[in-house]
Amino acid sequence: MITFEIKGNEFSYDLKALALSFFPEKECQVVHKEDWDGCHGYPVRCRMDDREVLCETLPENYSKNRVKELVYHCFAKESGHTLPWGILTGIRPAKIPLRLFMDGRERAEIAACLKKEYLVSEPKVQLALDVAEKEFRLTQRYDHEKGYNIYIGIPFCPSICQYCSFSSYDYHRYEGQADDYLTALEKEIRYTAEKFAKRELHTIYVGGGTPTSLDGRQLQRLMDLIHRHLPVKDTAEFTVEAGRPDSITEEKLHILKAAGVTRISVNPQTMKQHTLDLLGRRHTVEQTEHVFRLARKLGFDNINMDLIVGLPEETEEDVTRTLRRVCAMEPDSVTVHTLVIKRASRMRREQMEQGGGITPEDALIPVLQQTSEKFLREHGYEPYYMYRQKNKAGTTRNTNQENTAYARPGKECLYNVFIMEELETIVALGAGGSTKHVIHGENRMERVENVKSVEEYIARIDEMIERKESEFDGGIG
Repeated sequence: MITFEIKGNEFSYDLKALALSFFPEKECQVVHKEDWDGCHGYPVRCRMDDREVLCETLPENYSKNRVKELVYHCFAKESGHTLPWGILTGIRPAKIPLRLFMDGRERAEIAACLKKEYLVSEPKVQLALDVAEKEFRLTQRYDHEKGYNIYIGIPFCPSICQYCSFSSYDYHRYEGQADDYLTALEKEIRYTAEKFAKRELHTIYVGGGTPTSLDGRQLQRLMDLIHRHLPVKDTAEFTVEAGRPDSITEEKLHILKAAGVTRISVNPQTMKQHTLDLLGRRHTVEQTEHVFRLARKLGFDNINMDLIVGLPEETEEDVTRTLRRVCAMEPDSVTVHTLVIKRASRMRREQMEQGGGITPEDALIPVLQQTSEKFLREHGYEPYYMYRQKNKAGTTRNTNQENTAYARPGKECLYNVFIMEELETIVALGAGGSTKHVIHGENRMERVENVKSVEEYIARIDEMIERKESEFDGGIG
């Protein structure tokens, strides 16, 4: 157990995040010492198990970064290691350098800031700078105050993967409700189109779940209603996350191509069949390759492929073999995720039943991330957006939960950058959608959540629209 005693609660989140990054197997609590409220400076006391490891008071000009730096050095000494991302505890490590680029700062100056102010390691400094520089070039020509983006969620999948914690449902169980879902979804799309009629729609992203879980007729209906209400031809990008190879057919690819979809995903996660079987992904490696070639044949010139490192029983050799096989197909972008076991996943339940210990593949994660980055850079892919995930479930997995997207120049996903760096409003439609309303004049963001249940979304669609109306009634920017 790690216990902090601090003045006030303003840094509780950051201290817990640092504690779990160094010692993911321990529990952490933060106690607010009310009798310290009137004292000068900032006192911090920390106990680890039965020992006091820190007792110090920072001077009155303390800042959050100085508090985090104090704790960081204490934990580095106790653990015998450092963190690649230093004291950065947020999920968007490229956000700071991006803002500095936007302010006109030079790369060398930003690099020095990340090292000195945030204690970021040299490899991660260069990764963050490369990502931020790419994001800056991709987005600077857009008017973020006039623009907005739409996310359309289709919460159905052919089957539910072992690690999944998204709002996804087995299509075969919900097939009878899919049309009612599309009817409710059209109502929300129509409202959004009318509400934002005077704004520029920059991107459309259809995700899930797996949108191509819908049958051909339903997918055609979805494309038709999108075109009926939204200015698709005016957008810079129209993505459909086809995702699961076992959900993709030639008929569905024809439908997407005819609808003007400019970018799709074909996501293998791994090219090792044994792992796919373990995860409950009901497709074969050969099926992935067949679907990819078919999409190319039909004219799709921007195809992404998602991979996951840290999967059960996979070695560095397995991951390298997957990278070779994927790159042989020459996708336009590859997104490398780190496996994170979320509380709601079946894998989390099974892990706890087995004791929840660190597995060999957990320890390999940093190596696999480095291997993937080196391999993809050497094959002409450049990192363009990234994010980190939190160890919210309290699992003991490696805490460097980093997800990085690499793309050939000109094949980056603009929507991914907008949602990750919160530069523009994202209106999320469908079950489980989380709208991000970016209020530029006040430098803040508000969220509007939709219910996750398919049945509840259909029954309460008017309420979902009212939630958005309440948020956007005072203005949409």
